[in-house]
Amino acid sequence: MSRIVGVAGLYCAGKSLAAEILRERGYEEIDVDVLGHAAREVKALEVLAAFGTTDRKELAEIVFADPEKRESLEAIVHPWMIDEVRRRVESLKQEGKNGVVNAALLFPMGLHTLCDKVLWVTAFLPLRFVRARRRDSVSLWGFFRRVCSQRKLYPQNFDGNVDICSVANNGKRRRFERRILELL
Repeated sequence: MSRIVGVAGLYCAGKSLAAEILRERGYEEIDVDVLGHAAREVKALEVLAAFGTTDRKELAEIVFADPEKRESLEAIVHPWMIDEVRRRVESLKQEGKNGVVNAALLFPMGLHTLCDKVLWVTAFLPLRFVRARRRDSVSLWGFFRRVCSQRKLYPQNFDGNVDICSVANNGKRRRFERRILELL
């Protein structure tokens, strides 16, 4: 019997590391961020008409600065992304494979309803900033704009009949990995 695990959390908390740990144990990853890039291509004409660009970095600057524009972009690309995740989850279930849905917007997109369990990854804010600087070369202001844009991502804001487990990623990978395995 297959198991679908959702991985969610705030910016630079460690969602990708959690998904990597599960991939190392045979889970097939559905990376919703990667699907977002594909959706931008599939919906390129609509995105271009609405924003004047399809460039990822330019779009990020636009949508993280203006919540209404972020919502407009999401209205264009999210329906395609949701359908694609549903299709992939169904395929994994039919094949009897385990899967991990790695999605910052797992709850707002309703993807948690496709999961048997959700890991909500947390990390201290200063540590997340250090990770963001290292990975994305983001400024302090850019970091806080992204953090503020995620105010409504917390799992308690959404209905659903799924087991949600919080897992802290504040230090050693080994400890983080052990905690994930305990929760599963």
